[in-house]
Amino acid sequence: MSAVSEFEHLSKDDLIKIILQLQKKIVELENELKKYKNSNTPPSSNKHLKPNTRGKKSKSGSKRGAPTGHKGTTRKQTIDRHEVIDADNCPRCGSDNLGDEQVLKRVVEEIPEPVIPETVENEIHKKVCLDCGHHFIPEHNTVPLKGKFGINIMILVIFIKFLLRGVLRKAVKFLRTGFALKLTPASVNAIVGRVAGAACREYNELKQRIRKSEIVYVDETSFSVLGKNQWVWIFRTLHEILLVVRPSRGSPVLKEILGTDYRGKVICDCWRAYNFLGILQRCWAHMLRKAEDLKETIFGRHLYEKLLALFKEIKRFNSTNPTSEERAEKYETMTKELTATIKYYSRYEELKGIITYIGNNLGNWFTCIKYEGIEPTNNFAEQALRETVIVRRIIGAFRSENGKQNYETLASLLSSWQLNNFITRDNAPF
Repeated sequence: MSAVSEFEHLSKDDLIKIILQLQKKIVELENELKKYKNSNTPPSSNKHLKPNTRGKKSKSGSKRGAPTGHKGTTRKQTIDRHEVIDADNCPRCGSDNLGDEQVLKRVVEEIPEPVIPETVENEIHKKVCLDCGHHFIPEHNTVPLKGKFGINIMILVIFIKFLLRGVLRKAVKFLRTGFALKLTPASVNAIVGRVAGAACREYNELKQRIRKSEIVYVDETSFSVLGKNQWVWIFRTLHEILLVVRPSRGSPVLKEILGTDYRGKVICDCWRAYNFLGILQRCWAHMLRKAEDLKETIFGRHLYEKLLALFKEIKRFNSTNPTSEERAEKYETMTKELTATIKYYSRYEELKGIITYIGNNLGNWFTCIKYEGIEPTNNFAEQALRETVIVRRIIGAFRSENGKQNYETLASLLSSWQLNNFITRDNAPF
């Protein structure tokens, strides 16, 4: 029986009742979808909601593979030693009358067999200078003065926990199978806490550098701590990332980190907590996503196209390396153009929400024109938050205040070092 024939025998009232039920269901599903796909969620967060391109053809004339001039990815290998793999006897009959049928040459990279940990008793001489009374420990000492694990084990644990996003029980399993190192989840957690404690000084210095920065990108996302909703805040500069976890999503967090009289430029979304800050660049990516949601109507599509044209003009103008005078003039011109645009489209009821959204922040859309070195979007901060979003999906929540504090300290330092390709054993803060 076809889908149409199922309803042929129903009365008009029954059909109306079904239509109303379906309409209600559509509204419920649309509201549920908005939790995952909305203007505040970057497209990269919902790859499963993107259009299916399977089976579609590529552009005419395009070729598969890397573009012309693309550098290859084959590793250049430097030979460290030469090994000969030969045989003296036939494995079948035992004869030593052998000849080479072919010599195969293979150059491979290899790591040593897993190292079995050793227990070392260290005798550390704490010295006193008999002339000046100075007390010290030899500078070349690398043995931690607390705990029973050496620095190499501690570094390995931190890399597994943070760079590989390993949960405690999997970190324990990896260390046992790979290194015959018998630790418990509590031991791994204790190592993380000890390293975070040793890194506190560097973390506090990072906070001070963020406060003194001229340009900072800021964003926040939710994270459960002991069953209660808190917020992970990201403060990103060109070279550093600071992460803090706080119960508040309000301006007190910004005042704590940046200060009440911060004079730098802040790139952020339109969340009202940022309003007290002096120089703001509101995120065009958020604005364009909101506008794109309205493209189903003809006036919504026209507004989106005009806003997109303004965004492209920002990128074009900034690429010309303009002078300060040209920047000031362009700022006024584009602000007036945006003002005229929202005034015109404010007559349409379906666009009321986005017009209010743009109008409430009218002076903050072209700060990137007025000042050099500012991006028109907050993508830098959103990118820095992605790692925490992935961690949230893996662990679900922080189950202690100590766990939260350890994460914000070590995640900040490690992500900052990664940003500068600066993660080595020698710069470990512990």
